[in-house]
Amino acid sequence: MSIGVLARRAPAALIVALLGIASPAAAQQGRIWSFSLDEAKPPMAFLNYGVPETDDSLGGFHCDAHSGATTLFISETDGKQNAGKAATAILAVGDAQTKVAGKLVPNEEAGVPSFEGRIAADDPIFAAMARGETLVVTIGGSKQSAPLKGAGAKIGKFVDACKKR
Repeated sequence: MSIGVLARRAPAALIVALLGIASPAAAQQGRIWSFSLDEAKPPMAFLNYGVPETDDSLGGFHCDAHSGATTLFISETDGKQNAGKAATAILAVGDAQTKVAGKLVPNEEAGVPSFEGRIAADDPIFAAMARGETLVVTIGGSKQSAPLKGAGAKIGKFVDACKKR
């Protein structure tokens, strides 16, 4: 191949490579489930799916320890939804599913709203997540998924930290 042909193809190859890096699949590489317990007053527990030490996150759950209630936070929904409006998130793992009532909150950084809603710490969806393969989150026209392989113990620790004593 001549240098002239190579020079003409290089920009196209660079664009294809950059598009690959920016694709949703590429952005999800490195995302893992993580559990943490913050001993501050009041103690809080966190279960997140994202790339550690970055802002790359599908979202997750948090609770005041032993409150019996958790908050679901999904980082991004879609551009067809408006912040400030009520919304419902549907969490599904296989045949198990639960609906979470909540609201769309502004996310200026992403340019699309985030979702926030409350879910009981003993909701059966957590047991389904602990033994399931994939969590699917649907909010309006937005549908995202997170693999659950290896997350069972972290989900169990989160539920134990959040459930009422």
